[in-house]
Amino acid sequence: MIKQLIDEALIAHAFVNKHELGTTSFYIRESGSAIRFAVVHNLDDLTAPAKLNNRINNLAPKEFLRNPSFKKNCDLICIHRLNVLADFKDQEEEIFAIEEDPHFYKKYVLYYSIAEESVLTDFTYDKLVSVIADKKEFINYKENPLVASQYSFATKTFIKLPFLELPIHQGNLVSLRQQAIEAVAEAGRSDTYATIQQVTNANADEVIKEMIKNELENIQD
Repeated sequence: MIKQLIDEALIAHAFVNKHELGTTSFYIRESGSAIRFAVVHNLDDLTAPAKLNNRINNLAPKEFLRNPSFKKNCDLICIHRLNVLADFKDQEEEIFAIEEDPHFYKKYVLYYSIAEESVLTDFTYDKLVSVIADKKEFINYKENPLVASQYSFATKTFIKLPFLELPIHQGNLVSLRQQAIEAVAEAGRSDTYATIQQVTNANADEVIKEMIKNELENIQD
């Protein structure tokens, strides 16, 4: 189920499944001269990084191994099942050892719990995108990060898979200019902000002189 979701995510981002071998799948994405590879591997046990590298090297198709970009530009996504999310603490060092290993592949361990798997029945990548964009789900997750949910899995997926694009809703965005206006108003510095706006194209001396002038006028008042 989890592996199928990752497969959908990769295909949605223009990757093509080129080779399937048991619990391991090999993908490629070509855009002009740019080539990127991805491997999805079910990791039943947290093996040593060197052993994991050798395992993937032995499974990789010859056409991948012949390409010099394969080991330099390949994401190895390891899917690892936990009994409960709290078990992560006991396996944290082993997971980080895999992810921080610099040899052969860029590695990511996407872990999930049995409870998370149970709430992902009949789930799709499109639903995953909808969940990650749901503010209510985010609030619930923030308050209870160890509770297994669709959002808890979606969060890890978007963090661990660097090529996934987060959904952006333009209507929910506030311009930086408006944010700045509201921030200075809250700080009681609207007059200072207006002065700076008026002399944006002036040199620093003129800006400072104008600000001093305003301050003196306020003192006289």
